[in-house]
Amino acid sequence: MVRMGGGKTAAALTAIAELLRDGAIRHALIVAPKRVAEHVWPDELAAWAHLAGLSYKVLTGGPVQRGIDLRGYTARDLTVIGIDNLQWLVDILKLYGDGVPLFDLLVIDEISKLRDPTGKRAKAIAKAAPRWRMVWGLTGTLRPNSAQDLFMPAWVVTRGKLWGSSFYKWQRQHFYPLDRYGYRWEVLPTHEDLLNADIAPWCVTLQDSEMPQLPGLTVIFDKIELPPAARRAYNQMEARLFADLPDGGDRILAASAAVATGKLAQIANGFLYEESGTAAMRLHEAKREWLAELIDSHDGTPLLLVYEFIADLQTMQELLGDKLTCLGDTQLGGLDTNIVDAWNARKIPFLAMHPASGGHGLNLQAGGSTMAWIAPTWSPELWEQTLARLHRPGQRDPVMVRVCTATATVDELKLDRVHRKMSAQAAFERYLASRGATPPAALTKVRAARSGFGALTRG
Repeated sequence: MVRMGGGKTAAALTAIAELLRDGAIRHALIVAPKRVAEHVWPDELAAWAHLAGLSYKVLTGGPVQRGIDLRGYTARDLTVIGIDNLQWLVDILKLYGDGVPLFDLLVIDEISKLRDPTGKRAKAIAKAAPRWRMVWGLTGTLRPNSAQDLFMPAWVVTRGKLWGSSFYKWQRQHFYPLDRYGYRWEVLPTHEDLLNADIAPWCVTLQDSEMPQLPGLTVIFDKIELPPAARRAYNQMEARLFADLPDGGDRILAASAAVATGKLAQIANGFLYEESGTAAMRLHEAKREWLAELIDSHDGTPLLLVYEFIADLQTMQELLGDKLTCLGDTQLGGLDTNIVDAWNARKIPFLAMHPASGGHGLNLQAGGSTMAWIAPTWSPELWEQTLARLHRPGQRDPVMVRVCTATATVDELKLDRVHRKMSAQAAFERYLASRGATPPAALTKVRAARSGFGALTRG
């Protein structure tokens, strides 16, 4: 485990190059989030002189094209594919024999994305994992929410050798239910240490103190108050799971507490989606005014804007017009790589990004050092990952992050969740470090190179 931007990709590629050189492997198969597979891995291969000799292919396009490209693996060292095609990959690999080079080494970037034991992708790759001679998992947040997040990555990496292949048996052994239906579970007293001790020998960690020092990170939480009418709608939804709209419109009902929580987040942001889910009724302008003031007072340097709902993005578009570019938009050729390159060249003044789509892997640190969230996120992992798009090695300026938070709303619950869960992740990392999990030589080389450009030089 290495924090975001800490050199996991370059370290893995360095280790792969050495294994290929020594004849220990013949080929490496890499699975990564879609944008990371298509842009970050190729960028890293091009960035380092010592990796220039590695040949690769990113599998894209339709199933037929991907199948053709996969069959050509014998002519290259690496094959890279997006995690969105993982189920297809597992199915098509059933046509290949166990001894072929495709099964020498499997590298899963951001393996924490496979932590859901009910997920089809996670179960598919876990069952297929024993076919590989070696499996590596890369992540900066192995257990972003709780100790239960450890099971599926451990199953994949150890091929079931650590805790077996039954999540529910393992869950009953180490956790107890917090509700009668078994939806929420808590680790048994003393068992968290047992689980950490079990997985520590399989982990390699690098602590912040061992990393190159980054410019400062400042996070400011700007508090706004809901106007009286919006506050009444919010309180009604919170108390009774319904809301009377301020303008006397139809009553909006929430089918469950979970749905109500989503609607509370909408009200906090200034709108409420109608039952069809397509149109949003405006309830207040507090966050819009915050964003307008932020834009007016901005110093002209590129600004990364993080949104929660489509209605938030529409507010940004109304305020900024053609000055705003959205990651994933088609206005720069339809390719995210064009948008990322333009941002890093400081040609985009305002870039909008949703943390779920841009929070992993993208290198945006060259394009700016200022970020603004229109609302906090529920996910500790996405919070940390999104901050790391700017606050990562290569960033030259102090990073400033502004977060708009509506007081006495779910915005505050989100912040509490983020900080509480990130503390658990930090404790887990400290435990692994205390067990003596040290970085491999490849990662040490990359760390030295990024801090002083010593043994490794950029091409």
